[in-house]
Amino acid sequence: MTTQQVEGHAFHDAFAKGKASGTITIDASAVRFRNDAGNVAFPLAGVKARLGGASDRLVFFEHPDYPDWQLYTSDRSVLKNPHFQQHKGLSRQVAGARRLRVFNWSVLGAVASLVVAVPLLFILYMDVVTGWIAPTLPAEWEESLGESALAQYKINQNMIETDAAKASLQTLIAPVLESADTSRYDFNVYIANDSELNAFALPGGYIVLNSGLLLRAENADEVLGVLAHEIAHVTEQHGVRQIMARAGLVLTVQALVGDVNGIMAMISAAAPLLLSQSYSRDFESDADKRGFDLLEKANINPNGLVSFFEKIIEEEARRREALEDEDSQAVIDNLMPLLSSHPATQERIENMESMIADSKGNYRNLDKEFLALQEQVREAVAAMPQDDNREKDDLNENTQSELGEQ
Repeated sequence: MTTQQVEGHAFHDAFAKGKASGTITIDASAVRFRNDAGNVAFPLAGVKARLGGASDRLVFFEHPDYPDWQLYTSDRSVLKNPHFQQHKGLSRQVAGARRLRVFNWSVLGAVASLVVAVPLLFILYMDVVTGWIAPTLPAEWEESLGESALAQYKINQNMIETDAAKASLQTLIAPVLESADTSRYDFNVYIANDSELNAFALPGGYIVLNSGLLLRAENADEVLGVLAHEIAHVTEQHGVRQIMARAGLVLTVQALVGDVNGIMAMISAAAPLLLSQSYSRDFESDADKRGFDLLEKANINPNGLVSFFEKIIEEEARRREALEDEDSQAVIDNLMPLLSSHPATQERIENMESMIADSKGNYRNLDKEFLALQEQVREAVAAMPQDDNREKDDLNENTQSELGEQ
């Protein structure tokens, strides 16, 4: 068998500072170290081999007959030296050292994978994570957050608050509210003097219906379908959870283990986003399903929500047609499903229709109450300053034009 020679080092008191560089030679009888200042030969029969150093990148040799000496090399090819195979004890040590190195690298690889995989899993399943955390937030805090956001909204928005309109609204929506889960929230529904065909919900049970929605609705079922959908956004905490998903991984993990202070402070600072954010497709689909269940429980025809979705499609088509530039129309075609507060409407209509197919169909008729509310809203809108309405319409048109230019 050939002799192997590698660069190495030795520890011994005879060397300056107790360490010296030299040559390590492995032959059929010994592991030898030599340099100008000294040398030693470890008989193979008693040599002890082990890995050490950072990442186990060094091979150390020791011998019980030479307790003051320790040799090592960074050339791990010595572990495969055929002379070691002639000595069972040493060959087992070498094999064990090699297995240990493979094990250590495997552990390191697993840890590195976890470092990458855990944050990735948090991101991919953020809806699930926020679904665990959100219910741990105090209901009183969530209500305070919604109340604060509503107060900000009212600063620049005329609200319809006549006694007659309030009374008609409460009479119409009572069946849905009575069927809703009120164990965590007391629902408060308001009417905004806004011509947009829309409604929105805030944490804590605050819901706003636009006058444009109420006046363009054809029956009570459409209004109550939208209301049930918005109630679902509240009960499922979609608004808080969506902002929570933007809080960052550190705050989310802290909240997951019970420290919600950081996440609460972040959401409080982001309260204005509650007035402008759009829900994710998953949250919208969830609200559709939960809203459908609530309508069924209240014996309200869920076809009204389908009718509302169809009105949204018509509204989007009307706005696209108002744009003369074909490129702007193409941009709107691409952006509207993403920017609308009710995205993927056609798909949602199909999903709702599949749920309705199994519905019992024994629904109550609240059109009398609906017509009374419509009349009260119409009178309240007419009594308000028209300049405010025109100004808001101009703002909506400008916003739509800006979307077309992007």
